[in-house]
Amino acid sequence: MPTETYTPGYSVNAASFMARRTIDSHADFLKPHLRPGMRVLDVGCGPGTITQGIAAAVAPGEVTGIDQGESQIELARAGARAASLAHLTFATGSVYALPFAAPTFDVIFAHAVFEHLRDPAAALAELRRVLKPGGRIALRSPDWGGFLVAPLSAATDSALLAYRALQTTNGGNVLAGRLLPAWLRAAGFGEVTATATYEIYPSPPLIGEYLALQLDRAAQPEAAAAFRAWHTHPDALFAQAWGEATGVR
Repeated sequence: MPTETYTPGYSVNAASFMARRTIDSHADFLKPHLRPGMRVLDVGCGPGTITQGIAAAVAPGEVTGIDQGESQIELARAGARAASLAHLTFATGSVYALPFAAPTFDVIFAHAVFEHLRDPAAALAELRRVLKPGGRIALRSPDWGGFLVAPLSAATDSALLAYRALQTTNGGNVLAGRLLPAWLRAAGFGEVTATATYEIYPSPPLIGEYLALQLDRAAQPEAAAAFRAWHTHPDALFAQAWGEATGVR
């Protein structure tokens, strides 16, 4: 089983960055496929804020979120308790070895996961195993080939390349967003549909510091400093491309 290195890490900054995500802001393409009573798995659920929206959409159906980070699961469980979502549970686990019988789920969702995986094919084989015949899988990942960044100086461009290299070294694929449909077809899923969206960050300091902290941990202070200098510019803009794909087992 591959050993994964999750590039964003599990710092307070990273958790706060992920916790701003909701089903409306980051999983709108999933909503038409959800129905009350469904059983849903959210893979790589992080702090569980998207998962809460899924649970509300399929209530009284059962929703399970898994993540390899114990700290993320603790945050997700706390959020579920605060929202009084009794049909929502969380557990630590690996996408390569899910603790579920086959078949179990009507829908499987994975947001911002596949760009970090060393072996997407093995992960999809495991997800297909626990998905019911006729069930749907929905994936969403960023694509670093589609960023809109301004102002783009030599220093900022170098910092973006440094982060791309860091994620690649950690076993990820920064172009995962465009590859999701092909990966689904290769894994045996049918009725594959692809969409794409852009997310513009209203706060350049939020995304700038998020990227800078990860480069700090990788001992790349010059690249980190470039992101910090960039996000103070009054015209700073950062828009991220996301690839989305659904398929049926």
